Amino acid sequence: YPLDWYPLDLMPRSRKSALHHVLDELHTVDRFAVGDPRRAIAQRRVARLIATDPALADHPRLTSSRPLLRRWGRFAPYLLSDQEEAALTVSGRHTIDEQLALLRTLDEQEATALSAADRALAGLDSPTAAQRRAADLAAHEVTDRRAPTSASVLAALARCHLADDQLRGIADWRTRFAVVQGTSPTTLMRLRDATKAASTMAAQWRQLRTGVVGGEYSDRRIGLRADTATLAEHAQQAAAALAAGVPTLAAVATQASGRIVNGSDNQVVIEADGRISVTVVHRSTPRGSLMVAHEIGHAVHALASRSPEPPGALVGETVACWSSLVTGLAGSSVDVPDSAAMALALGDTLVEELFVSAAVSEFEDSLYALVESGGAGTVAELNELWLQAHGQLLGDGSALPEHVGSGWARLPSLATDPGHAFSYVWATVLALAIVARSTGAGTGNDMAAAVLAGGVEADEFTALLGFEGDEWIDEGLSALEAELARLGQRVLSASFEVGSG
Repeated sequence: YPLDWYPLDLMPRSRKSALHHVLDELHTVDRFAVGDPRRAIAQRRVARLIATDPALADHPRLTSSRPLLRRWGRFAPYLLSDQEEAALTVSGRHTIDEQLALLRTLDEQEATALSAADRALAGLDSPTAAQRRAADLAAHEVTDRRAPTSASVLAALARCHLADDQLRGIADWRTRFAVVQGTSPTTLMRLRDATKAASTMAAQWRQLRTGVVGGEYSDRRIGLRADTATLAEHAQQAAAALAAGVPTLAAVATQASGRIVNGSDNQVVIEADGRISVTVVHRSTPRGSLMVAHEIGHAVHALASRSPEPPGALVGETVACWSSLVTGLAGSSVDVPDSAAMALALGDTLVEELFVSAAVSEFEDSLYALVESGGAGTVAELNELWLQAHGQLLGDGSALPEHVGSGWARLPSLATDPGHAFSYVWATVLALAIVARSTGAGTGNDMAAAVLAGGVEADEFTALLGFEGDEWIDEGLSALEAELARLGQRVLSASFEVGSG
């Protein structure tokens, strides 16, 4: 009988093709729960098979698992023996579980809970500078109390990560993030260096907004006064902007806009019954509308995707940042009400998503370098690293008050999702590059195809959009410079009144 007809479980291994070995091992993976050693062994066997013959991942019978197989294959060179892997899994999981449990205890007490810091930060929308200053101080009193435990957790996890990397021969701690996301450490470094070289744009934007709404650090979220809007109105505006940008996605954008509710967090979840659940911490301001558009972008991606795999952080955040960008561009047009307020809000959002995220990423790099060199990772050390990274961003370190040094302690994702902050750097630059090409023939079709593809790898996503290699980095940063100049002129040419941002 043809080979494909032969029952895989009965076929002698010696007569099976490499494809059938992969199918056989994937069947084993599906039989055992996550954490079962037999599942992990089968995954490693698949990884080594794919690494030996990468073309296997493109076989039609493996289409649904292709992104996963590619990730496993890329990580295969760093795999150890099954015995060593089993030992590392036990010790690593124990350390991670222990440290994350410590981090969670902080939210069990009001004095150190993230929710307390978030409530204080809501005061950054206050109408007077004194109120905003007091709100910022209150928020950082919470992070000061969180800092000792958070510093201990971050240092312990970094030591665990670096020790594991050393055993595997991994030189760059971001290698795992690159493998999982479907790109290379080289591309991440190229984007990091290009962003750092363009950081003067952040300082220039800060100078512009200082003359409009105030230059204290606690003024960072305040904007120009604008008419308030409901969550439903913001959702409708985002859906209209997405439909105008990519008509193919109009129906799914309208569907997504009807599934968003006000909640305690910004997130999109696929429920057990397959429904999309979207929540957002809504602010009835121009910046609030951009956050709504961001989450609707995630929902559109989830609803439209034809992939069984969810998108990785780089791909997923790109679609969300693109959604926010096109919504902001529509709302900052000259003939739109409150367009100057939206222009300031969009400029702030672009600078924060790109350069503030880059500063957080630089803090992470500095943390890992500190631990690798034997540093203890004390609160004082981490505060200094945080102030250095953000001081460079502002272009004037003296403008950053000392009390914000513990800002890193408000980001549990540094522990739970190391490297994730860089997703927003990637996503913002790529979203700008996508929009910059939007006047070209077929660009809307390219974006629709990329969204429909769903959980593809990051480099495959950029290829679907028509970019060759990493040319999108220079295109995106060039587009940012032009866009910030346009938005700045829009702000300065209008009469303005300070209000919620």
